[in-house]
Formats: sequence, C-alpha cells, structure tokens
Amino acid sequence: MAEAIQPIADDELLLRRIPANPEYFNPDVDPHPSPFAFRPRADDNTGLSLVRMKFASVREVAANPRGKHYYVAVLRAADLRDHGLSVVPRPLPDNPGHSEIPELTYANRSTSEAKEMQLLLAERLCVRIEGPFP
Repeated sequence: MAEAIQPIADDELLLRRIPANPEYFNPDVDPHPSPFAFRPRADDNTGLSLVRMKFASVREVAANPRGKHYYVAVLRAADLRDHGLSVVPRPLPDNPGHSEIPELTYANRSTSEAKEMQLLLAERLCVRIEGPFP
C-alpha cells in the first residue's frame, strides 16, 4: 500500500536551490534573489519545483554531486497561497518532499504573468536566502 501524500500546511517552509551565480543572487548588490532564480527550468513541466523543509534540510537541498555551489531560498506556504499561488505535494521516489507551484511552468515561463510571479517570489515572498553551500 502506498503511503498517503501529506498535504502542505500553511506554516511549512519550502526550499528552492539557486545557483551561486550573480545572475541569480548577488548579496553585495541586492538582499533579494533575482526573479531569474524562480524561472522554471526544462524539467519544471508541471510546476516550479520546491522541497518541503520537513523532509530535507537546507544543506541537503543545496548538495550537488557535481561540486557546484548553491544558495537556498526559503519560502512559506501561507505566503504563496495569500498571493494566489498554489503549492502542491508531488513526491518523487528519491525526494519525498518534492512539491510544485503549478501556476509557474517551463511552458509559460516567458509570459508576462509568469514573469510577475517570478518577481513576486523573489522580492516579496522569499523569507530568506541561506548559503552559499558547496
């Protein structure tokens, strides 16, 4: 019997890995990440990927086997919902805390609505940035 998918509570923290690259985040210039940090990648076909902090630590989310460095953006589920964004659990076999924002996908990433969402996530909804981590 498959384990039931746990709904995401409003007080849950969500994590998004951001490359340690000034195009995504430059703390010397701006305390907020660039909206580009929330631009869906090619594998974000059903929604922008996040990880639930109750399933993984910030360091685990930042870890990369190729040795690249990353920051981790921290967001709160209630803040997303308060601004009209959904956040849904989409567990993966190797990532039980995987979740997504279905309104923001690779297919719609260049629309004006998606760009507004990316800006909102970067400038108003990102609670903090941790890192960089190797």
